Amino acid sequence: MTATIAVKILGIAFAVGLDVLALSIAVGVMRIDWPARIRLGAAFSAAEVLMQLVGYGIGTGAGRIAGAIAPYVGFAVLACVGVFIFRESFEKAPPTFKVTSGWGLIIASASISLDSFGIGISLPGVPLPLPPLLATVAVSTVLFTAIGLVFGERLGRRYRRDAQRVAGVVLVILAVVFTAQHLAGWAA
Repeated sequence: MTATIAVKILGIAFAVGLDVLALSIAVGVMRIDWPARIRLGAAFSAAEVLMQLVGYGIGTGAGRIAGAIAPYVGFAVLACVGVFIFRESFEKAPPTFKVTSGWGLIIASASISLDSFGIGISLPGVPLPLPPLLATVAVSTVLFTAIGLVFGERLGRRYRRDAQRVAGVVLVILAVVFTAQHLAGWAA
């Protein structure tokens, strides 16, 4: 694996991790017990990896159907997800469901994994090996969840929005970089 590929993989894992960190900090403020923390880490990690796989499958299928246009659609979806995450960080309403179990856990996992879905759709147009990417995302998600939960009560809700904003901006930047590389023919 080249250094460029490793940096791209780490960039994706970092962007995904910041979104997880944002939610984990907010949940950490509630001082949840260790079994709930472990459930969150496992659920968030599984959701991120699963959504990238689903997105990759859709992106690959779209690539066969739409040919050269599909990677750009994937890059646009990635940018849109970044913009959505950034915009969502300005909402004032607190979550009304319990994120540590049941439907709340499923919804929280799905909501933070939308960026991974967008990343997955764009992956067929970017020369990144899938197994190392998914492994890195899985590990980084667990780490960012643990960090967010441990420091959540100290950092408070104020930093949750900042982490969401940074994640959204990083995703938009990744979409622009991937598009530029694809246009320049560096994707092969």
